Amino acid sequence: MLRRKLLTVLFIIILLPVLVVLFESATTFMSQRKSTTDTTGRYVQNLADYASDRWNEGKPAQLTTFLSLVADYGYNRLISGEKFPLPKADDRNASARRDKFIPGMVAYVTSRGKVIFSSENADILATIFSGVMAETSGLAADNGAIVGSFLYGENRISYVAHISTTRNHMVYAVAAVTMLSWMGRNDFNMMKLAFAGILGMLICLVGLFLLRGSVIKPLQALSSQVETTRWGEETPQFGTNGIFGKLRVEEISSLKKALTDLACRMIDKESLEKRYVGDIIKAQEDERGRIAQDIHDGPIQVVSALIQRIQMLDIASRGIPDAAKQLADSEDIAQNLVEDLRDICDSLVPPWVSLGLASCIEEASNRFERQHSITVNAVVDPELAVSQETTLALFRIFQEAVSNAVRHGHADTVSVEASRCSGGRVLEFIISDNGAGFVPETKTPDTLVQKGQRGLAGMRRRVELLGGEFEINSTPGVGTGIIVRI
Repeated sequence: MLRRKLLTVLFIIILLPVLVVLFESATTFMSQRKSTTDTTGRYVQNLADYASDRWNEGKPAQLTTFLSLVADYGYNRLISGEKFPLPKADDRNASARRDKFIPGMVAYVTSRGKVIFSSENADILATIFSGVMAETSGLAADNGAIVGSFLYGENRISYVAHISTTRNHMVYAVAAVTMLSWMGRNDFNMMKLAFAGILGMLICLVGLFLLRGSVIKPLQALSSQVETTRWGEETPQFGTNGIFGKLRVEEISSLKKALTDLACRMIDKESLEKRYVGDIIKAQEDERGRIAQDIHDGPIQVVSALIQRIQMLDIASRGIPDAAKQLADSEDIAQNLVEDLRDICDSLVPPWVSLGLASCIEEASNRFERQHSITVNAVVDPELAVSQETTLALFRIFQEAVSNAVRHGHADTVSVEASRCSGGRVLEFIISDNGAGFVPETKTPDTLVQKGQRGLAGMRRRVELLGGEFEINSTPGVGTGIIVRI
């Protein structure tokens, strides 16, 4: 069973590590994303609260200074097309400006969604604010942060935002950070790596299923077709190779072609062998006819002439003591010899074959009873119409079966039955006896000949030439049954 399912087992062995890596990559990606979102949420909440405090102080100069220090350079780089401005080497205030840099976007928005003040390129916060207020964008996290995304050109930009109230209930401090700016290079690369791992595993998974559809399933179908093909009688019918018939494996196609060629050669071999066996059987029948004719024209005529001379001597020797008795005995011997020779001729070329199957079996049964001193019970459907060739083949099978039953099985009763057959066959021919029986083996005609069982081999070959089925059922001590379906 394991050998039959080896391809499936190998597929599962390859698939399991891929699924494990896919699960681990997805888990790492989601964990990293959640961790980043939680950290960003706490940061952006503090930024929004700090912006709210600056507004509540009511000092415009400090508010302007604060907003000038806030910049989301990842997002700004997209809309400005400029790279992140790096400080020059001779810039003495570079360190100070770098220390004052606050990542993110801050805007003060009215309850109607109008921006009053904002940091660089933070107008998008009005859209985010309006969407949140309309409950059409963003999801609130556990810490009160708003997670969402907006489309800028062809880029889908993820953000984390927070809205804080001010003392002026008509103004809100909105702060947000896009993932382009907030995530550090290592964190961002980690997420890209996890995403790449997920994508790679998905590609591997698709590849495995393509492998299953283009290699494993075609091989399984090929194996099933090979097992169910009747070699020597038909060619295997292979379906398309691969998924949707497009992804084909050249080696499997070549294997199918080779198997088809092999099946065609086996059909040719079987056809040639049948013709060869048919020619042999025909030659045997012709030789039997020649022998029967030679016996009829030779020994029978000589013995018949001898009988006539004995009869003449019998007439001429009347009155001679004991001569009449000796001549009568000689005549009986000669008559018996003529009868035996005629029986041999009839066995070689049975003339009653031309009378039909029912008459042929009836005549053969009567002769077998006389020849072997046994009881033959024959039941034949008189309405069965078969060809003379089939009738001759069944007679030969019947003749060989009776001979085997008497010689080897020591049977004293043989039954023969011929009737119409169901299942697409014309007739069913059954011969059974009450002999010693034996243990039958499933062998080819050639193997039977090698084992010395020429009679069984001849019966099987005759049935095969007629395109029929041959079956032997035998039990030691019970008897033997031969079933022929044509």
